[in-house]
Amino acid sequence: MPTIRAARYHRTGDPSQVVRAEEVALEDPNPGEVRVRMLWAPVNPADLNMLEGKYGEARPLPDVPGNEGCGRVISVGEGVDTSWIGRHVLVDSMAWREEGNWPVESLVAVPAGIDARRACVLRVNPPTAWCLVHLFADLQPGDWIAQNAATSAVGRAVIEIAKDRGWKTLNVVRRPAAADELRKLGADAVVVDGPEMSEATALPGDVKPRLGLNAVGGSAATRLAGLLAEGSTLVTYGAMSKEALKIPNGFLIFRDLNFHGFWLTRWLRAASPSERDAVFGEVFRLAAHGCFVPQVAGEFSIDDISQAVKRAAEGGGKVLLRLGD
Repeated sequence: MPTIRAARYHRTGDPSQVVRAEEVALEDPNPGEVRVRMLWAPVNPADLNMLEGKYGEARPLPDVPGNEGCGRVISVGEGVDTSWIGRHVLVDSMAWREEGNWPVESLVAVPAGIDARRACVLRVNPPTAWCLVHLFADLQPGDWIAQNAATSAVGRAVIEIAKDRGWKTLNVVRRPAAADELRKLGADAVVVDGPEMSEATALPGDVKPRLGLNAVGGSAATRLAGLLAEGSTLVTYGAMSKEALKIPNGFLIFRDLNFHGFWLTRWLRAASPSERDAVFGEVFRLAAHGCFVPQVAGEFSIDDISQAVKRAAEGGGKVLLRLGD
């Protein structure tokens, strides 16, 4: 049986200590599966959480990490149309490997014109951003969205989607230096997080955001919710601070704020094929027009996986794995 190189972990813990490159046996595709030669895959925060044992669900060990990546179909199993061969596709699991077999229904075909390096980051963050701004509020042109973690990949995608849809974004950051970068991307307002933030974020004409997007948690989420109009919604999709969400009673009683959570994996499992195709169709449309370009902090081979996850944990951009040609 042939073998390929893959990143694997046999226990959870410090990502740079538990993940390593190994030789893995690879069987022929089963019926309904395709063989994909992987080309590029990012290291996402969710991947680090999985390695730490702190993700929303655990996978049987040993496991190959990587919740997204792009590769080329090189063969198909019984019952799969051979027209898949040669197409670039996005995978949704076990992406940190040279080759692998995936059920054909789990794949997303990449349109021509979007190269694999660009496409490898389009499976998780841009669809998350699209769902966040479309599923929880009926926004009209000119409406405002407030978000923290605005420099993250999801935050940047929200800015680009909002600009395309005619919405405005109020973006909360930790560093003043990030303001110029986000304004160039299309941000309408940028403020630095802190106890006095609410006094510094009055929008023209006493307008208040109708939707808040929280990826931090703790007191940062409370401050973000404090910016919203009565009856608005705060959606939590991350917990970077690792602090619990704190909801003052007055936000519920007097301001009628709504609080929801969102996890793309759960949404994709419940979505119909047409709903899923519609979201990815919009993601690819915007990507073809120059959106969602990753801010790359470094590129690593599979044999340098320990250094790759260590660099990813430092932040400051996306780490990409070069998996094949």
